[in-house]
Amino acid sequence: MSKEPGGDERTRVAVIGAGPVGVEAALQMTAAGFDTVVHERDTVAANVKRWGHVGLFSPFVMNSSEVGRLAVGAGRPGDESLLSGNAFASEYLEPLARAVGLEAEIHEQSQVVAISRQATWKHHLVGRRGEAADRFQLLIESAAGESVEVADVVLDCSGTWGNHNPIGAGGIFCPGERRVMEPVDYQIPDIGGEEAGRFAGRQTLVVGSGHSAATAVVALAGLAAESSETGVTWITRGERDRPLEEMADDPLPARAELVDAANRLAIDDSSPVDWMPGVLVLAIDGQPGRLSVAVEDRDHQRRVIAADAVLGLAGCRPDRSLYGELQVHECYATGGPIRLAAELLGETSGDCLVQPAGGIETLQSPEPDFFILGAKSYGRDPRFLLRAGLEQIGLVVTHLVATHDPGRVSP
Repeated sequence: MSKEPGGDERTRVAVIGAGPVGVEAALQMTAAGFDTVVHERDTVAANVKRWGHVGLFSPFVMNSSEVGRLAVGAGRPGDESLLSGNAFASEYLEPLARAVGLEAEIHEQSQVVAISRQATWKHHLVGRRGEAADRFQLLIESAAGESVEVADVVLDCSGTWGNHNPIGAGGIFCPGERRVMEPVDYQIPDIGGEEAGRFAGRQTLVVGSGHSAATAVVALAGLAAESSETGVTWITRGERDRPLEEMADDPLPARAELVDAANRLAIDDSSPVDWMPGVLVLAIDGQPGRLSVAVEDRDHQRRVIAADAVLGLAGCRPDRSLYGELQVHECYATGGPIRLAAELLGETSGDCLVQPAGGIETLQSPEPDFFILGAKSYGRDPRFLLRAGLEQIGLVVTHLVATHDPGRVSP
């Protein structure tokens, strides 16, 4: 807790993660008068920088809040700018974090390992969790060792990046995957830049049917135009006539361009891309540079694909172990909070721009004053946009101001 000059104790909000949603949440919580601390296991915007060479589909104004743009000031990007991840981090998120740090605490290299109540176990107060009067406690691991901190409100903005989906059939690791695949193999490589040498003149197997996989496939095809020995095999689970769904009059031209390019490469017999739809990965063997990948097609025919490298770009999932000792009602299909998941599952469009607005109730669970915001709140649903995360922050701030006195800790 934090003491004001007059001796009053301020309501303390702990924000987990210093990515786009976490930093914006800290800014708005601080502006609302809450004593705010941010714990980031790496550095500010570290995960954004891991895909920093990739461009965003949506303009800057959709990926930032009005109060955030005001806090950064005149040096911020233009509203309609299509930024790379690196530019988004260096021109907005890092300056924003510096502005936030004037009022809030931001601890880098500070990992939240687990969250619980101080004296209320998960199985206590079932059906009447709102009676819990004790504060949250967070187990923190940093260079200084382990420690416990307390908070009155917790916002889990830790996202899903780094908790990548396995590529094995059924959504689990296939035999050999954990031994052969490295964390870097689940990230979008800078194929057109500093990592070109890793793929030029080699055969790469790409697994995934979303925009991340499409980005890698298009980049590899571009590399093949310069290095004729470069080859690409693209595996997708779906059995559509094209890998990615095309949206009529897509309002995001950059997205439409990527989808069109990837689909053309997949169906063009003269392209360097060998697209294999409806295929499951059964096992991986060998060593990087000499890999054998066993797969099964839609007719249950099995074959082995030889590859120099495998990119597992099948999306990410939330790490729910962080709040395993709290009463969080999760969707059995997506792993996200049940009320929000129900809203999202009711919208059948594959377009991330088409989403129900929802209200604060979609972000609430049996555990009072604990909220999952940002990409993690969508669970395995891939339609998250930063714009949705910013809307969530506004809902939570309004709710907390109405239900808490920011200047005093709840009794």
